[in-house]
Order: sequence, then C-alpha cells, then structure tokens
Amino acid sequence: MKKSAYLLILATAFAGGFAALQADKWMAKKAEPMLSAFNEPSVVQPIQYSSNLTSPPDFRQAAKKVMPSVVAIDRFERVSDMFGYDRGVQETGQGSGVILSANGTIVTNNHVVQGASEVKVRLNDKRTFTAKVLGRDPRSDLAVIKIDAPNLRPIEVGDSAQLEIGQWVMAIGNPLGFDNTVSVGVVSSLKRDLPVGVTGLVNAIQTDAAINPGNSGGALTDATGRLIGINSAIASGTGQSVGIGFAIPMDRVKQVTNDIVKYGQAKYAGLGVEYYPTEVLTYPRYRQQIADQVGASNLPESGIVVRKVSGGAQAAGIKELDILTEVDGTPIEGSFTLNKVLTPKKPGDKVQVKYWSAGKIKTTSVTLQEIMGV
Repeated sequence: MKKSAYLLILATAFAGGFAALQADKWMAKKAEPMLSAFNEPSVVQPIQYSSNLTSPPDFRQAAKKVMPSVVAIDRFERVSDMFGYDRGVQETGQGSGVILSANGTIVTNNHVVQGASEVKVRLNDKRTFTAKVLGRDPRSDLAVIKIDAPNLRPIEVGDSAQLEIGQWVMAIGNPLGFDNTVSVGVVSSLKRDLPVGVTGLVNAIQTDAAINPGNSGGALTDATGRLIGINSAIASGTGQSVGIGFAIPMDRVKQVTNDIVKYGQAKYAGLGVEYYPTEVLTYPRYRQQIADQVGASNLPESGIVVRKVSGGAQAAGIKELDILTEVDGTPIEGSFTLNKVLTPKKPGDKVQVKYWSAGKIKTTSVTLQEIMGV
C-alpha cells in the first residue's frame, strides 16, 4: 500500500476520533439537567455485600499425591474375524484403576475387565504388570484386580457421605489413551440413579469434571486428594465429555471391594425371587399367556413377573407368576427400581411387598436373605 494511502487512513481515523470527542462534549453539556435528576436520592440504593469467597484451590499438591495411586488398565481378549478365524489375543479396551493397598489390590470398573483373557496394569512410573482378577460385581460395576509389585502407593480414602453439591473435586485417569490426565470440577449433584449397566447405577456422584472413555475405573477425589468415588459413566450425545459424569460413591466401593477380597463376590440382600424380563408385561401375547395360566385377566400394567421363588419370598407366600408391584411403598417398574430399593438394605431386614396374585392384590412382609452378586 502507498504511503499516501496510509496517511489517508490515519487522518480519517484521527478526524473521526476528534469529531467523536467534540460530539461527546456537546452531548454531555446537553445532558447535564437530565443527569442531575438521576443523581437525586431514590428508593433504589446499592447494597453492600461482605464476601467470604475464596479463590479456587490449587490442585498441584493433590495431583502429585494421587497420580502414583492411579493406574492404566489394558484389556486383552481372544478375538475372531467376521469369518470365524481366530486372530489371537488382542487389546480390546482401556481403562483406569486405583491402588487401594500396598499389596497390589486395585479397584476398577467391571466393564473395564469384563470378558478379558488377560489384564495388564501400567503404573505411573511406567512399570507394567499382569493382573489377576479377584472378582467382578456387575451390579455395582466394580471389579477388584491384583498385581505383585513392590513400592506401590495406596490412595488415601475419603468419606463420600460428607460430600456437598458445589464441592471441588478432581478426576484422574487415562481418557482416550492419554495417561495421567487430571481434570477438575465440582460435585454438580448427588444420589443420581441411572438405568445403566446390569441393574443400574444407584446413588451416583455427579460431577462436571471432564470424564471421557478411558477414565472408567479412575479416581474421583476431593481437593486434598482423598478418594471419594470411582468414575463409571457419562451422559453424552457424542460419547465424549459434555460436563456430566458419574462416579460410584466411596461408601459403596468399600463395601463391594471388601466383599470381593474376602468372598470373591459382593454380598447383597435379596427377596428370594428370580423374575422374567420387564418387557414381558408390555407384550399382549405374554400377558395373555400369564392370564391363561393363572386364570385371571386383570394383570397390572407394570411390575416384575416372578419366575422362581425361594427364601424369604417363598416363606411370605409369594408364588411363581405373581407380579411384584411395590416394595416399601416404591412402585416397581423393573429390575432397576427393585435394585434401587434393595441396595441399601441388609440381610435380615424386612420389607413390605405389594403384589398381584391370580387376580388379587396382596401385601406381605418379606425377610431379606443374603445373596451373592447380581
């Protein structure tokens, strides 16, 4: 561009600025009476706030503390191609895990190791070990694995029962294959019940800390680096983080992992019934078959159809093809709601069960029995 053109642009800008300055002075002079009117005292007065707000915490020390306790997990399975030819053992998935004890006990998600013929664990210091699966619990989506390795650093365990909405949290794992990734956020909700997995995720911690595929089984900690949950699921329309992630609370993690280490399975309280898929009551053909077998046609629209009965339910008078409709006042629409009601219960507890039996609505008290796993 020619020099004269530069000068013309600068001059135009200067002239515009000078004209604007003069216009501002003229407008200010004209507006003096109007402004003075607004300066008169009024009923609208500014409010003085005394704020105790503090700046967000510094997560550097917490990250240094937690990183050696979080591991990467590689799942290997024997695979076949579309024609059925054996392609050998190949890596089929990745996830994260958390070291719970110096003897190599690690907790992760069930879906991280489910179906694995071999599980490899990579530590923060790059050492790799083959892990043994001690047990899996599809109901809670938790699993416990173990490695034989020296110089392990167990994580410090916190108390998920003391969490509050708005509290700072930190997620550490291996999202999308990027080891030792830290993200931070807050607890955005508590006690979320999600119809995911085998029987649903109950009382989950919701967070806006970024959680992506590969974070599964990793740590959710408080701002000091204490473990408060195991990351398990996300809500997303794309499969990637949109700021809504869910973790299994630590009080549930402790219960399940202790059971698996001791018994090889998690213990639960059960009614003593096996049941048909929930969809049975939505198909006219199946409804008619049940009606024909029991001699009554007024089947409820929703509930759980009993397939087999034993233990407490049998002692309470519940029979095959009865339909459970409520437990302790909660309508039972399927396995998810039943799991939600029974999860906090213990063997020996009593629950009130409302059920349909051969055309009649009945209520009974059932003593819960100890069951293993799902």
